[in-house]
Amino acid sequence: MSVPYFDLTRQYAQLQNEIETAIRDVNRSGAFILGPAVQAFEQAFANYCGVKFGLGAGSGTDALTFALRALGIGKGDEVILPSFTFVATGFAILFAGAKPVFADVDFETYTMDPKSVEKLITKRTKAILPVHLYGQVADMDSLMAIAKKKKLKVIEDACQAHGARRGDVRAGAFGDAGCFSFYPTKNLGAFGDGGMIVTDQQKLVEKIQRLRNLGRLTASGPHHEIGWTSRLDSLQAAILNVKLKHLDQFIDKRRQAAKRYEKNLSSTPLGLPRDKKNSFHVYHLYVVLVPDGKRDAFRKFLADRGIRTLLHYDLPVHLQPPFKKIAAPRSLPVTQKLSRQIVSLPLFPEMTMEEVDRVTDSIKDFYR
Repeated sequence: MSVPYFDLTRQYAQLQNEIETAIRDVNRSGAFILGPAVQAFEQAFANYCGVKFGLGAGSGTDALTFALRALGIGKGDEVILPSFTFVATGFAILFAGAKPVFADVDFETYTMDPKSVEKLITKRTKAILPVHLYGQVADMDSLMAIAKKKKLKVIEDACQAHGARRGDVRAGAFGDAGCFSFYPTKNLGAFGDGGMIVTDQQKLVEKIQRLRNLGRLTASGPHHEIGWTSRLDSLQAAILNVKLKHLDQFIDKRRQAAKRYEKNLSSTPLGLPRDKKNSFHVYHLYVVLVPDGKRDAFRKFLADRGIRTLLHYDLPVHLQPPFKKIAAPRSLPVTQKLSRQIVSLPLFPEMTMEEVDRVTDSIKDFYR
């Protein structure tokens, strides 16, 4: 029995009637751009995150870019981010005109290490951009304390953390703005690209609305600044509004699969992800650490048995070609160690426990 890394068709089969009804309603309305479906989803997702405002965008990358620009981050400013993340986090800082400064991460959570951040703050630092990687919220208590002390802005990259919590606060609701992606494989995924900025700050709303809509607020009138065409469209919003009603159920299924992985693999040499104290991990990805330089052999062994794995992320952002010329050389030992060991195992809400067992039995065979 082969095991897919991800299967989007299973979720569609479960929600087909609801989704097709939502699509039909948008088609009948003719309101495809910034229509009622978008407004309804923006408010529903903001409510879910526990903030006042939600602003749809064309992608998670654009959401990050707009949040940075709306907060006044630009040329001459430095923004601290982890290097152990998807490259789009760094690109957003470049799109805003600022300079990325790369921090190291914690070995257990894979998220930004506050001690590393403190060492990097200079008079040019204007913001901290933590990433809630793989579905685990970063140490926001410590990072917010640093930001308050140093008077820095905080933009959360929550693109992999829909529904994740630290204490009673959901990802995206800690800082000045939280940014999400609705790429199809996310915990809350669209049928294409999409993104969202959530915030409690009224002053950011109009700025972001202009940035995503070619510099103006409405379909007519002057263009007050240079903007993008980056709007969450009504069809995607309608689909996402259907899925949002089921998100907590999807997260529960992800967590059940993760717990099964943990139980079955606890006797192996693999490093396993776990809930940190006072945190609620939503397991967007189930990433294990393969020690002793055996990662390639491990992946080939599973592939030969019909089990696909991926790497998130084997080349840190500061070593990616566009950043090597602009990022100051620095030692990021945890980032570099993790990047050599990480492997993402199959995990999605509709994955069966038999499929989880198939993966873990194969891993045990590898270590035998």
